[in-house]
Formats: sequence, C-alpha cells, structure tokens
Amino acid sequence: MDDLKTQLNQYLAGEELIRALTVLPPVRENLRDVPERLAALLDVYKIFLPGKSVQDIYNRLYLAILNSLEKKNTLTATLLQNDNFRAIKGLKRYGVIGGLEAFKVTGVAGVGKTSSVRRCAEIISDKILVGHDPYLEVIPVLFVECVADGSFKSLLYSILQEVDRLLGTTYFVSNRHVTATVDALLAAVSNVLINHVAVLVIDEIERVANDSRKGVTLINYLTQLVNQSNIAICFVGNESANRYFMTKEYMSRRTLGVSLRKMEYDEYYYRFVQTLFCYQYTLHKTAFSAEFARVLYRLSNGSPSMIVSLFAETQRSVILSGQEELSPLAFEKTFREIFSNMAPYVETEKFKVAVKKDKSEKTGQAPIPPDEQYLLYGIWEKSGKDLQTFIDLLKDRIAVEFLAL
Repeated sequence: MDDLKTQLNQYLAGEELIRALTVLPPVRENLRDVPERLAALLDVYKIFLPGKSVQDIYNRLYLAILNSLEKKNTLTATLLQNDNFRAIKGLKRYGVIGGLEAFKVTGVAGVGKTSSVRRCAEIISDKILVGHDPYLEVIPVLFVECVADGSFKSLLYSILQEVDRLLGTTYFVSNRHVTATVDALLAAVSNVLINHVAVLVIDEIERVANDSRKGVTLINYLTQLVNQSNIAICFVGNESANRYFMTKEYMSRRTLGVSLRKMEYDEYYYRFVQTLFCYQYTLHKTAFSAEFARVLYRLSNGSPSMIVSLFAETQRSVILSGQEELSPLAFEKTFREIFSNMAPYVETEKFKVAVKKDKSEKTGQAPIPPDEQYLLYGIWEKSGKDLQTFIDLLKDRIAVEFLAL
C-alpha cells in the first residue's frame, strides 16, 4: 500500500547510511565524582559503529518491509486470511500460495547480531504505520525472542503478546485456550501478522533449532508460518542454528542471509577501539596506541561485545582502586580477575598483524624486485603514484602497523 510505504524513512546508502547507523553518545566532560564517572561508563555500551555486514542487513530489511507492505490488502492476503479462518474453525483448508522471502542473520556470540538488526529497524521507521483506506495499523518490524523451553506454541503466544503491547489489542487473551492446537494457533497468528506486521524478527532461534527432538517439527512449522502469514520473516541466532535450516531444501532456499564474524585486526577494528578511548572517565587520560590495540584484540579474540565489556570493566576497576589510569597491564589484570571464565573461548595464539603477500595480484601491479635500491621511491613509481596502491605494495615489503590519528 503506497500510503504505508511513504511513511517509511528515506532509503539511505553509502556514507549517508553509515552516518545514520552510527551511534556515538556525547562524551561527558569535567566529571570528578566517582559515581558520576561510573554512571557515564554505561554510555560505552551504546556505541554502534556499522561494518559492511550491517549495511547488508539494512538493505535486506528495508526491501523486505517494502515487499511486505505491497501485499497488504491484496486479493492474495484476503484469500490467505479466509483459508486461515477455516483452519481455526477446524475445517479443511483449500490451500493458498503465499509467503514472502525469509532470511537469516547468524553469527558467533557477541558479534552484535540483534543490536545490528534493531539499529537498522530504527532508522527505517520508528513508528507504527497507519493506513486509512481501509484503516490499518502496521508494525514495520516486530521483534520476538524464542522462549527458554523451546516451545513453538510459546513462540506463537509471544508474537501475540508483543502485538498487543505495541497496538493495545487483545489477541493474546482471545486466543489463549487450553485446548487450542498448534495448527489453529498458527492460523490465528498468521492472520494477525497479515493485518499488523511487515517483517517478523525471531531472535535466539537456536533455542528451538538446537533441540534435536523438535528440529524437524520446527522446520515444518516455520515453513507454514512463512507461507500462511504472507510477510517476510528474519531469523536471528547463533551459527549452530544453521544446521537445522539446512536439513530441508526449501528452508535452506528461503533462509539465505548474512553471517556476522568477529572483527579482523584491520582498519575497522582499529577505528572501533580508537573510538572507545574517547570515552575515558579516569582522572588521568591515556593516549591510544597500537599496544592497546594488540592487547585488547588478544584478550577479546575480536568479539565486539567482549572488547566493550573489557574496556568498561577495566575503567571501573582502575577508578575504584584509585589508580585512575588505563594501561595494558590494567586490561590484563581485569581479564584475569573478571573474565577468567572466558579464557577457554579466547585464542591464545599470537595473531599476525602483517598482511598476506598477495597484493600484487589484487592491484594488478608487477611485484617489486628484491634488489630494489630505493625502497619507497621504487614502490611509489610502481604504484603509478596512487596512494592506496602504494600502501598495499608497501605492506608486501614491511609489516605496517595502524597509526592512531
């Protein structure tokens, strides 16, 4: 419906999208009291610096919302609703072909899967969409989380509860019957999604998928939910859930998506840690350096949530101890005292900063002879006097450490 689509925020791309996704709380200046400074440390957890994968999530989510809104109040949607009503009443279904694309956002723990999807949803639309011909209230992105017991029926009830919370409706009470079957409840939830939701995000999907007893049943029910709801569905969870999406060909085809990884020791990581150091609330400020970058990467194994937690907890420790200054040893001490349970999950092998020596193939330039007399001059000439090519070729000859600006 065009009137619903026009209520979405403008589609963004490139640098404009990166700026919109970025969240940098203001740095609080001139704080002296310990309680104030410890409270200010909570701002560190609000920092969000988008990577390339987050931009991919934004594009998928935006297009999924558009496609879903186009299906509202169409003949297919009406036929699906009527067919679902027959299932609720226990009558035979005629079967209507429906359903939009489903996609997944998976990755290891701590890489920011949920926060990335939520941030993308926030800048796409932060309000309920309202149509007037006919009157319709649509939630652009509805977030639900798989319950701890891994019950699909409980998941369906969670969807109804979240819709009621956002719209003030009473779907949960109306459909909460002891004798309600999963099939009847699934049909009822599908109709609610057709009327009021553009994209459904199911978080922590591994809680259900990793239960081998319910795995096959889960795949079947999720397929039904996709077909009967006529909306797009995004599954968010750990990589362990992938093996259940791969058990059925039709589910694998419907759940292509984005896989988030831990950060590499590269420019993005360096910029991320450098930004954190702007939020120092110790009395004595420490200049950021490559040594801090190496220590934090080794202790966190590139996990963004681990880096942020370690940075905040180390500051808390040095503030409370009266040391009032960050140092590599302070990070090491905090890791041993507070994060010791994470030690088995952190790779202790020394990582390499040097870049792989295959840049000549990527840049299309001839390799530099080993007997080059004037190193920098020779590299500059072979780069065609292009700065980025010069840097890439220079990394082939020497290990280049990132510089704090």
